[in-house]
Amino acid sequence: MKVLVLSVVFALTSVVNVMSNNNLKEFAYNSEMSAERIESQTVFKVENEKYLHNHLKYNYTYDTEGRISQKEVLKWNGKAQVFEKNHCLTMTYVDGEVTVKYALWNATDNAYTRVKSKAVYQTNGEEVNYQSYNWNEKENSWNLAVKCSSNGNDRTLLAERK
Repeated sequence: MKVLVLSVVFALTSVVNVMSNNNLKEFAYNSEMSAERIESQTVFKVENEKYLHNHLKYNYTYDTEGRISQKEVLKWNGKAQVFEKNHCLTMTYVDGEVTVKYALWNATDNAYTRVKSKAVYQTNGEEVNYQSYNWNEKENSWNLAVKCSSNGNDRTLLAERK
């Protein structure tokens, strides 16, 4: 289960990087550790293979069982020379199910209240199911976007776009 959770976090990070048009070869990372856990990670843009410029910062929060419960992403504001809150991934764990919510920072509320999407990972023995949802503000409900599943005999995820 721990491997699944870490895989989810890293997969979502990759998706966000792709959506941001980030090229991973142009980045360097510095992690701050505490008790074998990553507490924060700073991402630097590499310029001319020798200069580092602040780009992103990730702050991690863990639950009582040592699982990642929140990954906060801050973007560098060059004019103000500070990292500013951008979005957050919140993970919840219930009976073989992991839900990851993606929320944008809302400066008015001073919180991550603009929830945009969520992914639900379910494990049942050898079977893994995945559903991706987008938040519909007009209907005030979740809309299923993608559904994937695998059975115990086949490790391939089968995707069906809704």
